[in-house]
Amino acid sequence: MKQGVPVILVLILALSVLGTVTADDNPILWKGTVCDDVQYQKSIEAVAINDGRVYAGCSYRQLVNSSGMIGIYYLGQLVAYSFNGTFLWQNDSGYVVELYPLSSGKVIVGTIGGFVTFDENGKFLSRNLTINKLYDFQILDNTVYAVDGDFFLENDSVTYVGHLYRGEIINDSVVLNSWIVNFTSLVSRVRVGEGIIYIGAGFPSGYVGPRQFGFVYGVLPNGTLSWTVETGQWVRDMELFGNDVIAGTGKGTSEGYLYRIDPSGNVVWKRRLFYTEDIEIADGRIYVGGMGNGNGVLAAIDPETGNMLWNQTFPFRVKVVKYVNGTLLVGVGKFESRQENGTTIIYTYGSLYALDAKTGKILGAVTDIGYVRSIAVEGNVAIVGTASSYFYVVDIGKLAGKKNRGICGPAVLVGLVIIPLLRRKH
Repeated sequence: MKQGVPVILVLILALSVLGTVTADDNPILWKGTVCDDVQYQKSIEAVAINDGRVYAGCSYRQLVNSSGMIGIYYLGQLVAYSFNGTFLWQNDSGYVVELYPLSSGKVIVGTIGGFVTFDENGKFLSRNLTINKLYDFQILDNTVYAVDGDFFLENDSVTYVGHLYRGEIINDSVVLNSWIVNFTSLVSRVRVGEGIIYIGAGFPSGYVGPRQFGFVYGVLPNGTLSWTVETGQWVRDMELFGNDVIAGTGKGTSEGYLYRIDPSGNVVWKRRLFYTEDIEIADGRIYVGGMGNGNGVLAAIDPETGNMLWNQTFPFRVKVVKYVNGTLLVGVGKFESRQENGTTIIYTYGSLYALDAKTGKILGAVTDIGYVRSIAVEGNVAIVGTASSYFYVVDIGKLAGKKNRGICGPAVLVGLVIIPLLRRKH
């Protein structure tokens, strides 16, 4: 198979250091890499930490010209390190969307094509494919709930499809052996409540596509569709508050709504907010990150009324939010495309912030590490994946203790020649 599309080498831009950091003060404990030999735009969309191991999965699209046809392959790699930064293994995994480490040292990888399991040494154990692109899954007591979706364009008309799967983990592998619910929309989020399964439809955070649509569905434990709430905008993220679901939508570049919906499908409240990217619920509050009026925004919301308690703005889009012991970790960033010598170069910029969850006050930041795409937390340590080959292991206490820590960190640039219909844009 010949490579017919020019490939641009990954370059690293050295940016100015925004602050002086001593070794003792630096919250970055160590830095790891994955996909560093891949010459395409790549992003670490999923990180995890469990049982003394750190995992990071990178994702990228390979463009291949074969017999005059452009093929798009969704590929990726998974890497494992010990907690102290010792490299353990790396293996091809497919386009990683989510990770589920097992206590045995094995890890279940949700890829855009389905589920893959690797053993403690990185050896491939099993694969279970979904019909369409896997976007989200949840595992509860060895029961697996997963959603996939896709769209098809023909003669300027678009058709959406999606599925909800129920399966189980057998011998450390996902087996989708129970029931399937069919949808006529692209479903991309699943959250399992007591006696109800909430499904969100729309292009999820990290993806864009044609036409606006959006639904929240309620599915009974036996796979029966119980009710539908139409949002009219893509459901970008959902999380549970008690047994209700909080759903955030997005349209355009700054518009969006936040919903609270109960298990019967009743809309408890609906509030105009901003373009949602991530929702985190902790300590009796809803934290919503996204984009509004040209800036990144993080807002704290009262779950009883839907009213805003505080908001904080950032120079770039808020992509991911994690709560830990009264501190919010906030990952922000942006992509920027430029034409250089006839080639499209994509730059990424971004930072990691620590905020006081009660007030929204910024406590500290690690700047210039690239667009932060994923965060996982265990104890006082965070794993931070970026839109590059790099992930960072961060001491949360040190991050929250001082402001404006700069590193000679990269804004990463990668060339893309063709942008597919379904593409990562934000």
